[in-house]
Amino acid sequence: MSAVLPGRSVNAVLEGLASNPALPGHLLDRLVTRPELAWELASRNDLSSDHVRALLAHGDSAVVSELLFKGLARPENVPIPDESVALAVVEHPDADPALARVLAFHPDPAIRSRLPEWAHHLAPDVVDLLAADPDPEVVAGLVTFHAVPPALALSLSRHPSPDVRRALAASPHTPPAVLARLGPSAARELASNPSTPAALAAELVRHHEARYFLASRPDLPPAVYEQLASEIEPGPLSALAVNPAVPVAVLRRLSGVLRRLSGVLRNPAIPLDLLVELAPSARVGSAEVLPRIASASEAELRALAGSSATQVRLMVAMRPDLPLDLVHRFARDPDPSVATAVAAHPSLTGAQLRDLVSRCGARSHPRVAVNPSCPADLLHHMALRAAGAGSTCRAIAGNPAASGETLLLCLEDARARHLAAAHPNLPVAVVVEMLGSEFTASAAAANPSLPVPVMEELVNGT
Repeated sequence: MSAVLPGRSVNAVLEGLASNPALPGHLLDRLVTRPELAWELASRNDLSSDHVRALLAHGDSAVVSELLFKGLARPENVPIPDESVALAVVEHPDADPALARVLAFHPDPAIRSRLPEWAHHLAPDVVDLLAADPDPEVVAGLVTFHAVPPALALSLSRHPSPDVRRALAASPHTPPAVLARLGPSAARELASNPSTPAALAAELVRHHEARYFLASRPDLPPAVYEQLASEIEPGPLSALAVNPAVPVAVLRRLSGVLRRLSGVLRNPAIPLDLLVELAPSARVGSAEVLPRIASASEAELRALAGSSATQVRLMVAMRPDLPLDLVHRFARDPDPSVATAVAAHPSLTGAQLRDLVSRCGARSHPRVAVNPSCPADLLHHMALRAAGAGSTCRAIAGNPAASGETLLLCLEDARARHLAAAHPNLPVAVVVEMLGSEFTASAAAANPSLPVPVMEELVNGT
């Protein structure tokens, strides 16, 4: 079985092979020598110490970060060919502090300005050095990502650069006493900083640029929320609508002002009576679980499940951890949208899923097809009736239970074809054929059912 590849598919095939869990060790030994595959290979879970050394030798900072994060490499064992790799190493908590010190003296301010973001720990002398840096971007990065000593923070509050002062005002590490000295020129940053004392934040309401951020704060006096509710711009009003600290009276007023009621419905503290009142006329995403529904008690869920309003029952049906009796009850709901909402729940039996499909028709197919309990014969039934429906084909192609015969019915949709190319049940001859298409080459090469001789041919040919 031979695979002939167009030139543009070669890289995609190699990338797919690099992530193939069934790749034999002798081919992995060869691929680790190729720098262009280092990132894909670094994500594997079967790397030996020799493989790790080979990958580190490529000097790719993203690969170094990945291997350090997974614990496959230690900072002291990483070769450092350039500044990007050095920054990746200083990110590790066990990195040698001397490396950060070297970067703090780097002649390029772009390197010095990235150091505070990458380094989790900075020695006191490095903090002092960066705080005195002539480039304001370096100083701003320091106060953004690190808690500097209070005396130094106070000194930096008088820094000539407004960028440094605004960064200090926005930093959650800045002491409250220093925040109080920064003034209205940093009103927006102070309003958005959770460390800004509530009393100081409340005073910022007279600054227009601060109001959107104030509307999201959970610690302001009720009178401030009342004042913000008189805004005419939609930004602050939308932020108020989802703020759980906003008084209920203000929420009720907003529900009559905002055109999009979904904002109020997303408020975690919305009273259930207001939720029930607004639900029938609101538009919420079909896969979205509202915060108040997510936190509802079982008694509340059962009360809402008995609502005569379809939209209310639908909102409850979206919750993934429903009591099983409610899942089964919703699966029999007379409204297809409610029944379809629970169609992906793994507790449903094959018989229940068949009944649901029979009653709800094609609209239920995508949700049923992603259900891990969906029988293979029902997947085939839906594939026969998909008639090019992309969402159904894609869901079937992603289900491990789909048979090869069923997958062949889903190949007309481009995205489903890509998913099917990686499916272990797809006939091998079709997988090999898909290696020749740039769109499916990577997925087909990653397919664990790909025969080893084909893998060897691909590596030898590239």
